[in-house]
Formats: sequence, C-alpha cells, structure tokens
Amino acid sequence: MPFQADPLQGPKGYLTIIGMMRSGFPDIQWSIEEMISENDKVAVRFTMKGTHNGTFFGVPATGKQIAVSAMNFYRLSDDQIIEEVGQPDLLGLLTQIGAVPAM
Repeated sequence: MPFQADPLQGPKGYLTIIGMMRSGFPDIQWSIEEMISENDKVAVRFTMKGTHNGTFFGVPATGKQIAVSAMNFYRLSDDQIIEEVGQPDLLGLLTQIGAVPAM
C-alpha cells in the first residue's frame, strides 16, 4: 500500500485495499490480460477500469474514466494465496484523474 510503512496482511488487509479502490471508483472492474504460473508462484497482468466517482488519495471525484495497467505476483500454498505483491501504475492513475500534471 503506497504511503504506508507496514504492508497490509491477511483478509483484512486485502479488504482494505479493495475498499479504498471501490470508494474512489465504485464501478471498478479488473480484467486479466495475461497470467503465468511456475511452481508456487503466479504472475498476473491486468487492467483496472472505472469512473472516479469518489475521493481517492485525497482527490475529490472528477467523473473521469480510468484505465490502468497493473502487475501482481502471488505465492500459493495448499491452493491458497499466502503472499501478494502488487505493482499498479499509480502515477498513470493519478495523472488520469488530474492529481498529477500530464507530461
């Protein structure tokens, strides 16, 4: 989680991230573009799309549409996700909602 010293953990941490995304983009959808697995690891490239209809990172709703690429890496054990590392294009998202000037 950006701007947070400690990583979020467990189902509560996961729901915190989902809640943050849904509060800023109530209609957010995640579409898997590509998935690769090897042994106990899975890499997923996906696109997040939605409408900025709520406050996100302190930026009030703009009504703007977003389309943001992201990459997550998962580690599995006993058919459960036990670790996730995500790398969304946060700069791209903030640029699309007008929080960061376009280059």
